[in-house]
Amino acid sequence: MCRKTNMAASMHFDFSASRKKFTEFLHHSSEEVQTTLEGIDKYSGSETEKKLALDQSLRDALKEALVFQKGYDVFKALIHFSVEAASKEMCSASTPFLMLSDIFDMMTLDKCEEVFNIVEEKVTTWKSSMFYDAGKNYLLRMCNDLIRRLSKSQNTVFCGRIQLFLSRLFPLSEKSALNLMSQFNLDNVTVYNVKSDQRKIKLKDDSKDESMDVEEGEMDDFSSSSGVPIDYNLYRRFWSLQEYFRKPAQCYEKVAWKQFVVNADEVLAAFDSLKLDDLKSQRKNPHARKQPDTQTFFAKYLTSEKLLDLQLSDSNFRRYVLVQFLILFQYLNLQVKFKNATQVLNDDQSNWLKNAQEKVYQLIRETPPEGEKFAATVEHILQREENWNNWKNEGCPSYERETPKDAPKMKVRAKRRRIGDDLKASGGKIIKMGSGELTRLWNINPDNMDACKNEKRDFLPQLDDFFGEAIEQDDPEAMIEDNYKLIYEQSFQWKALRLLARRCPHFFTHNNTPAIPIPKYLELMVKKLATEMPSQSSEDTSGDQQEMKTEIGEEEEAIKETQDEEDLKQGNEPDKDEPAEEQLTRAQLEMVAGKLADDWKKLGTELNFPEDDMGYFEESCDKVAKLSGLKMLTVWMESEPERATIGALQIALKEIGHVDIATEVFGALT
Repeated sequence: MCRKTNMAASMHFDFSASRKKFTEFLHHSSEEVQTTLEGIDKYSGSETEKKLALDQSLRDALKEALVFQKGYDVFKALIHFSVEAASKEMCSASTPFLMLSDIFDMMTLDKCEEVFNIVEEKVTTWKSSMFYDAGKNYLLRMCNDLIRRLSKSQNTVFCGRIQLFLSRLFPLSEKSALNLMSQFNLDNVTVYNVKSDQRKIKLKDDSKDESMDVEEGEMDDFSSSSGVPIDYNLYRRFWSLQEYFRKPAQCYEKVAWKQFVVNADEVLAAFDSLKLDDLKSQRKNPHARKQPDTQTFFAKYLTSEKLLDLQLSDSNFRRYVLVQFLILFQYLNLQVKFKNATQVLNDDQSNWLKNAQEKVYQLIRETPPEGEKFAATVEHILQREENWNNWKNEGCPSYERETPKDAPKMKVRAKRRRIGDDLKASGGKIIKMGSGELTRLWNINPDNMDACKNEKRDFLPQLDDFFGEAIEQDDPEAMIEDNYKLIYEQSFQWKALRLLARRCPHFFTHNNTPAIPIPKYLELMVKKLATEMPSQSSEDTSGDQQEMKTEIGEEEEAIKETQDEEDLKQGNEPDKDEPAEEQLTRAQLEMVAGKLADDWKKLGTELNFPEDDMGYFEESCDKVAKLSGLKMLTVWMESEPERATIGALQIALKEIGHVDIATEVFGALT
């Protein structure tokens, strides 16, 4: 029954009619990929039949676009449509590649270079699992056909784009493009004049009338373009080196090696004797001044003996030849896997090769322009080439590290949840920390700021506890020498200064006193603290207290006299007793917060609040600017009561550019 049903369905499917319908869909709505695919899918027929019909319809539409030369946008739309259809398994996976091959076969090289952008843009698509196996051979064949059509001297950029595309398409372990056997291009034969023409040889005594007639504009065969007689011996030796560059293995033969050494020495000596400079190279090439940035590439040079003098004076030509020497020298020195056992240099040959290599590098450095930079670049490239040679000698091992079979499997760690996520999930209630004890400790106080302000976290000692022993030592009746007092110990000095900065109001008093030693300063502070602290024992008499106050007063008077003297020397008036600064009130803070609005963060930065604290203020007040600023000012006043004065707040408002608020709330700036 199923067989009859399939036969009936296939009988209703008309391939030609479906092909025409699909082609019409492509013409009208090829850019609307989803709509077109849905319209095609409505037709009856099996999946295989519809695939074949759509494949042919796509190629028909492409053929029409090629015939009428509809342009790049139409080609791109059709290729994009074919890729989408292949992804949905409505056409064959090889269809996009066949269409690209048709485009490149039917178009000129200029148009091919433009359409190749489509191939480059979709390199990620071609590397996907669906298209790679089906299309890698099509793409490789298509690129090789393009390279054969291109000129190496005129289409160098397009050739480079194709090579880069192939390197991106194929994995690094792909060996199809490698020269695994280290073979040479023996077809690259350089043809030059081996035998001199006897008709061109004439005696110096012959008159000009007896020589051959030379037409106007034609160069004389007996001299180069510069008027210098042609050295046929140098000419033949120079171009004979191309045979060794083409086939380096013959250098291991004794006769060929001797001839190579003679020819190479003479050519290098000719290069060394004919020095080049920038002015001379510009004079030889008049176009260099007009187009200094233009790079000219010659894949193959002319071998006429008349051009030898010009070629030797060309810096680019000289560099090509010298780099060929270095490539040959590297091959002769390297250990290549496919060399024969007899292809080894002896000591004399190795020494000559080393000296010749140094001489070639020196000539490259002397060749303008930027000879030093060019030599360093060539040396770096050849070092990289050694790494590739070693890789091939080792059998081209894969660069991907394979996991050993007996290696233990790594357990995938579960993603760790943050505490903030638990807080959001719990709605600010009890947060589970993973263990009962941690949960209990964390939920004692969910508010971190309140927990940090807890009195139990205040580990600073009180002034009377810390300085109690120092006060006792300062009593004259104790009769303790200065060297044994605590105020002379460095550790006590460091701790005392830090504690005074946090606890004592006298630490930040304004004065112009010159710097005094720390022990003297601590001695003065100890005496001040002794007067302010309650009596430690009932044996203290009022006479002793009066005597201590008198001593402190005398020392303060001496320090004040010293201040006045220093001020008078500097031309300043002595400081008068400054009235105590007025403390802030809650009403003033509310007025300042209300007028600041969104600028409360600037004031917080000026008051040395970190970003975390300001973020806490903002979150706790539901991001209301006035409430956030009021809470910040309240915390500032409570945490730093000595510094939180009207004057300090006025200065801070002035620094952030709100003098108007300071004037309106507190009056004119003092």
